[in-house]
Amino acid sequence: MKRDGLRAARRLAWGFALAAFVACDPGEAPEVTEPRRVDVRTDEAPASAAVSAEAMVGVLVPEAEVVLTAPEFARLERLDVQVGDHVREGEVIAALDVREERHELAAATASWEASKAELERLELELQKARETRSDTEQLEGVVSGAELREHRYAERLAAARKRSASASLRQQRSTVEDATAKIVEAQLRAPFAGAISRRYVDAGATLELGKPVVQLISDARVVRFAVPEERSEALRLGAAVRVKFVDEGLKAMGEVTAIAPEIDAGTRLVFAEARLEDESLAALRVGAVGEVDFVEK
Repeated sequence: MKRDGLRAARRLAWGFALAAFVACDPGEAPEVTEPRRVDVRTDEAPASAAVSAEAMVGVLVPEAEVVLTAPEFARLERLDVQVGDHVREGEVIAALDVREERHELAAATASWEASKAELERLELELQKARETRSDTEQLEGVVSGAELREHRYAERLAAARKRSASASLRQQRSTVEDATAKIVEAQLRAPFAGAISRRYVDAGATLELGKPVVQLISDARVVRFAVPEERSEALRLGAAVRVKFVDEGLKAMGEVTAIAPEIDAGTRLVFAEARLEDESLAALRVGAVGEVDFVEK
């Protein structure tokens, strides 16, 4: 009886299996496979940790760049540099036509010299008035009061003329300084050593106020890179980094000099800059891509 019951149970199980097979897609046969065995190695770090340990991508950029513009409406008299030319700090890159400013400076200088001479004359006049008033006061019992008042009035009048001449002299001096400043500003000088990256106009062009003339990038280079949020603990000012330019076959050490004050909301990255210490990297072009890693000093 027990054997008959066991056989009946087996037939019932096969019936359920057959019904399930018929319910399947006719073109597909159900595969009976054993459960896959997954080996978990405890000595391997999670994938996220492996990704965070990868080198960060950095781009070589100039430490400084500037566009030199026209300080006023003028004609560009001279522009000798070309794109790629290297210039020293303080070197004259371009010069504007300043003939009108030179005439203005000459006229202002002449007026200033005349005012200076007038001031010297009035100082002598004031000195004489003071001496005369002093002599008259010593003879107060001899000379009349009207004469004494007249000398005192002459002294005050001479002092007033001197103050007026001093004010005029300061005004003329300011005019001279303004004309001189215009002539100095008409010479566009390099604020730092670097190379010409763009040239906007040619010599002889008429420039408006603020019209760009040339763009200059500095010789000093920095690497701008992005740090994942999970690695931002190592990011601090002065932190040492190693930059490897794979395509160029160059490596350099540097230190972090600037850190963005916020985490980018979309990428969860913190942007930073590091100044490179190896001067041989000056030959690299701006835009070169390198791998950045934090290192311990």
